[in-house]
Amino acid sequence: MNYPLALAFLFYCGAIEGWVLEFFYRNLISHRGPRGYIFINPGFCRGPWLPIYGIGLSFMFVICWEVSNRINIEGIWGDILIILLIALTMTIIEFIGGIFLLKVLNLRLWDYRDRPGNIMGVICPLFSVIWGSIGAIYYLFIHDSAIDGIAWLSQNLSFSFVIGLFFGFFIIDLVSSAIDAAEIKKYGDLHHVVIKYEELKEILVAKEKELIGKQKSFITQIKMKQEEILEEIERVSEDKSMALKSKRSKRNKVNKK
Repeated sequence: MNYPLALAFLFYCGAIEGWVLEFFYRNLISHRGPRGYIFINPGFCRGPWLPIYGIGLSFMFVICWEVSNRINIEGIWGDILIILLIALTMTIIEFIGGIFLLKVLNLRLWDYRDRPGNIMGVICPLFSVIWGSIGAIYYLFIHDSAIDGIAWLSQNLSFSFVIGLFFGFFIIDLVSSAIDAAEIKKYGDLHHVVIKYEELKEILVAKEKELIGKQKSFITQIKMKQEEILEEIERVSEDKSMALKSKRSKRNKVNKK
């Protein structure tokens, strides 16, 4: 098996399928409920892909493939071992991703702080069980199809052009999104706050829809007043009091001058 090509193919499938799953969950099923006509693009990137799911699917495949071929545990105990390894691996991936966003970018993309047993709001037992359930579904019903898909890819290498095209757009998107996150991080560092990224996007999309409803030009939309955007960021900051205090102190200094 051509492992690099297989993992690239799995990342491609997982990132797109994960985006579809998260889009419907966050917009229609989650505790926030339907947002009406406002739909929020889930995740860190702008495009229809979520890298954490691509990484997760790749690891699921490797675990199933390697354990099945290298560890001689047959029957239900082998199945349980694989499912537990998937749940543990996905929880670790989620933890690393969540900590990176919190500590490096001052962003919170998901929040489990209201869940029992959570760690820093980025992982919790409930979602570890959910990951295990997804792992069980993958192992029992999808893994064989994934092997068939990789076999098909090895016989139709021209499709690798599509995968390469996907990675081209994905890398451009990732760089662009990282630049946006760096700008938001500057505000978070200045006011010592963590920005709830999903809520910020929801507010900005609603404001953009409002501007479109008022038949504003595209240039007017992208030139929204900086003060308004900062106020919206403050609303979704985890430490609002500190941000407001910092802002008021700046205004007081200006008034004294």
